[in-house]
Amino acid sequence: MNDKEWRSKSSNLKVKTAWLYHVEKMTQEQIAEHLQVSRVKVMRTLAECVTEGIVVTTINSAASEQIAVERALETRWKLSSAIVIPSPTNEKNLEKAIGHAIARYLGTEMGDGKTLAIGGGATLFGSLQFLEKRKLKDASVIGLVGSLPHSGWINPSIVAARVAETFDIDSYQITAPVVVDDPKLAKALWAQAPLMEVKKRAANADIALLTVGDISPDATIFRHGIVGSEFIPSLTARGAVANVLCYFIDAEGKLVDHELNSRIMAVDLATVAKIPTIVLAAGGAAKVNAILAALRLMPAGVLVTDMATAQALLDQK
Repeated sequence: MNDKEWRSKSSNLKVKTAWLYHVEKMTQEQIAEHLQVSRVKVMRTLAECVTEGIVVTTINSAASEQIAVERALETRWKLSSAIVIPSPTNEKNLEKAIGHAIARYLGTEMGDGKTLAIGGGATLFGSLQFLEKRKLKDASVIGLVGSLPHSGWINPSIVAARVAETFDIDSYQITAPVVVDDPKLAKALWAQAPLMEVKKRAANADIALLTVGDISPDATIFRHGIVGSEFIPSLTARGAVANVLCYFIDAEGKLVDHELNSRIMAVDLATVAKIPTIVLAAGGAAKVNAILAALRLMPAGVLVTDMATAQALLDQK
């Protein structure tokens, strides 16, 4: 693991290392294995914690609370990393705050030769303003969701195109509407060679970056008419609590039996679930049940959320 990767795994890995050593009583060898770094790196980090005053007789309380929540999330959902940011005073700023954390993650994890498969939505769009421009080699971005007939930020394909532009790499898109009129049409479109190629590239991606939406009139998918709000009653009647890549799932993370799911032009969830690193990014009180459903759906490796949402997730039975 290089230094950039080391810094990206938690919002404060020095504190995390100190926590594992002094509070959880893990050995240096166990910490090195858990964080996938060398034992020398762990020793140096522990020494720096003392020098910098992170460890005196206790661990800094504010930072330790954050690390404790991250560790609890990692343990409960078997994550490789939880990234928990402070909850903003005004929830209207939450998408931007999580977007900033996403940008930091992509800034360290996206490198030469990497393929990123990405969804859409306000949170991912909010990350674009924080991404640092740089040129990658032999890398690409795959849009996981179809397009809308206008170019506003709600168009899922915009996010993939803008991320690719930032990294000066190619992007691949599903050149079909997000929702089509007939399941037979969706099946016929997926049989087309260009879309088969997009799906194949998505299946071979290194990282999948996804957000989660709830089933309410305020959810982006309904508020902006990607799917008509008139479907909300029938979706909830079938048990839908969340949407991931515009697919509707129940509390157990299973696709609900609703005809809309057969008309969605997005890479199927089973394919996405096989991508080696899956990042879920979402927050807000209204999304707690939706995030839980998504965690049951996807074998997520990384969760990016805020403190209030993280604590609410941990409070759930």
